[in-house]
Amino acid sequence: MPKGGVTRRQVLDLSADLFAKHGYRSTSLEVVADKLGVTRQALYYHFRNKGEILAALFEQMMTRLETAVAVAAEQNAEDAFLSMLRAHIETAGQNTDLVALLLHERPEIAKLGSVRAAKRRREYAALFVSAYEEGARSGRFRDIDATVAVNTLISAANGISWWYHGERGLDEETIVDSVFQMLTTGFLTRDAPVKTKRLAPAPVALPASSPNS
Repeated sequence: MPKGGVTRRQVLDLSADLFAKHGYRSTSLEVVADKLGVTRQALYYHFRNKGEILAALFEQMMTRLETAVAVAAEQNAEDAFLSMLRAHIETAGQNTDLVALLLHERPEIAKLGSVRAAKRRREYAALFVSAYEEGARSGRFRDIDATVAVNTLISAANGISWWYHGERGLDEETIVDSVFQMLTTGFLTRDAPVKTKRLAPAPVALPASSPNS
């Protein structure tokens, strides 16, 4: 690498950290270059603009998820859905800052013409839907709408990124085990009722009418 140069990985790692701390829109390429100790021209060797960096971070995270899930499904075809779900939880747990960033900047990612983000997310979810439907047909899983089940589970798994960042006393393996158990077996010792009793809305006190009203 030439003197004063910077690697693509260095740009992505630092940008992800700055975007997470200060926001994507509030972080300029000048700030990224200054933190790396290089000129803005050095960044142009890898990325022409800030949008390309965000796009690359999205591609990076999706590739990690897709790869982990594919390996898990192949290694345990009999319990493919459960293995895929655990792989997703593990990968999200290993990349909490990046997942949180991409979830927060989802509107910005949608503006990037170079990234087919919505299509890629749908294709990823479709893998889970297919595996869930197979499990439902075999009688292992509840016969509910697979799309609803998958989107709910993936959203819940992604929620790790909002609260877990390697705090002391919460090791990654314990977090993954706990979240996986919660999402697969729940927290009740018996089935929950299909419908819960809805509380009547509390009466709203109206202001007293004035004599002149």
